[in-house]
Amino acid sequence: MKKLLIGMFALIMGIGLTSCKQKAEGDAAQPAAEEQVEKALSLEEIVAKAKAEGADWSVDQWKDAMKQVLVAMKPFMESMQKLSQKTEGGEPDLNKLKEVAEDLEKNKAEYDKIEKLMNEMDSIARTTVNGKAVVDDEEWGKSVMKELGFPEDI
Repeated sequence: MKKLLIGMFALIMGIGLTSCKQKAEGDAAQPAAEEQVEKALSLEEIVAKAKAEGADWSVDQWKDAMKQVLVAMKPFMESMQKLSQKTEGGEPDLNKLKEVAEDLEKNKAEYDKIEKLMNEMDSIARTTVNGKAVVDDEEWGKSVMKELGFPEDI
């Protein structure tokens, strides 16, 4: 179960880091990104919109979409980090491991759904030149994650 938790966490973190990589180009793009983030679309809505319109998006539009993905993913990523922290340290506490296993089992359907949506979003982005440019820009991804308040160890 610990391997499953660590594997899921690593997968989500890897997708998060590789999905948001391009550094913002100028201050003009910032207000538009902030306005879109405030709408707080669900992950399903973002993926559906990318599927329908993503082929025509500019780099800035892909950045906005990926930022919205991170906003939608933040609660999930924080909960995964908390679960991961319970299993860290020298000798793992069996009670903590049991809690983690129960949480993973209880929320397995939700975690699977999120993983599927993240993989789909990554696939959609990689089919377009502009989307791929955003996905491959690690520096931008790190700056957005910092801006959104993600811990540095994610």
